[in-house]
Amino acid sequence: MNRPVTTRWRRDWLLLFAVALGLRITAGLVLDGFRHPGLNEYEDIARSMVAGRGYRFYHLGVWYNSFAAPLFGWLCAGVYLLGGTVGVVVAIQMVVSSGHAVLVAAMGERLFGSRAAGIAAGLLMAVHPGLIVYSSAKAHDLTFDALFFTLVLWMFWRLADRPSLARAIAAGCVVGIGAHSRGTTVVFLPIAGVWLLWRSAASEWRMLAGRWLVAALCAVAVITPWATRNILVNHAFVWMLTTDGESLWDGNNPNATGHSYANPERIVLDMLPPADYKAMRAQPNEVAQSRWFRDQALAFIRDNPGAFVRITVLKFFYFWWFSPQSGTLYDRTWLLAYGAFYSGLLVLAVFGTRAIVVSGKRETRSRAILLGLFMLGLSATQSLYYVEGRHRWAIEPLLLIVAGGGIAWCLSWWRGRQIAS
Repeated sequence: MNRPVTTRWRRDWLLLFAVALGLRITAGLVLDGFRHPGLNEYEDIARSMVAGRGYRFYHLGVWYNSFAAPLFGWLCAGVYLLGGTVGVVVAIQMVVSSGHAVLVAAMGERLFGSRAAGIAAGLLMAVHPGLIVYSSAKAHDLTFDALFFTLVLWMFWRLADRPSLARAIAAGCVVGIGAHSRGTTVVFLPIAGVWLLWRSAASEWRMLAGRWLVAALCAVAVITPWATRNILVNHAFVWMLTTDGESLWDGNNPNATGHSYANPERIVLDMLPPADYKAMRAQPNEVAQSRWFRDQALAFIRDNPGAFVRITVLKFFYFWWFSPQSGTLYDRTWLLAYGAFYSGLLVLAVFGTRAIVVSGKRETRSRAILLGLFMLGLSATQSLYYVEGRHRWAIEPLLLIVAGGGIAWCLSWWRGRQIAS
């Protein structure tokens, strides 16, 4: 009796995947992403590995062995070693991003218990302009960052449904692998742990705490080999990367704007006084340079607590809206088009939130709370550093899940009105 429904669902997801992939391929062709995508430090790192020089990148006058989380660089190097080109990397990004649309659809259906909500969320993911551009016209890790942020939420939803040892191990491994794409993925672990206890009866706390501990240990186990490598090559404790000090300074210094750009022509780093710039460049290695940036940032925070609070709040606002530097690297019409899309998305998310609140379903509200906590936790963490539009795009798929429910609610309301009239 249930077989036709299952088949229909699979057809829906396959169609959604095809739509998302078609849009990304079209964007790749129009923007020349297959032949000349936007390149970043990952390209140099991958080429260095292929040439046998290791995971290295030259930055600010010194060689960095731990410039970035390694997952995307490994992917690029693996493709090149197999004879592929950067166009193959872009094609992989397109497939991953299209699969992400299906995951968002499945999560929308799970959250709202509605096929329409799931399909709507997936379609929003399929047409998201920022995620299309980053998966189709750039060789960049954002596609994987976004996927892992969503996947971690899915894994902990599943763990709450059935807290088995296997699901705890899987959740921890996903966190660990995701940290190799974006280190801040680990922020989700303590949030999920508190949420698991909050939503459960006290009689289950011991078992759930044990499952969470298993997940945490699995995440640590997955991260440890890379952290060990970093310690060995840097002769200092570096768990994922060494640019965290610079990122902290970017958002906390006398010239900080909350963005990496001070104005459309100059980045914040260009505003360093000559003496400070010389001192920074005089550091002997990446660890010393990172510590120099960190010490400068902490000194600014210590000496200017009011300014630190003000700019952190401002960065949090920029994370969820737009900064004066937004769109610096793009045509103005791109920013206006995305601004219209995002504004509509926020309105739909309000309707989706209303649908969750009035649903009366404890499980729906519980899952929505974890989703909200994930978005809040990552945006608050990022606001301690600096904020650019792509940082929100990494967790915007979570917002799309709620917005899909908003579309379903609006459709239901409209049908009710039509029947009533």
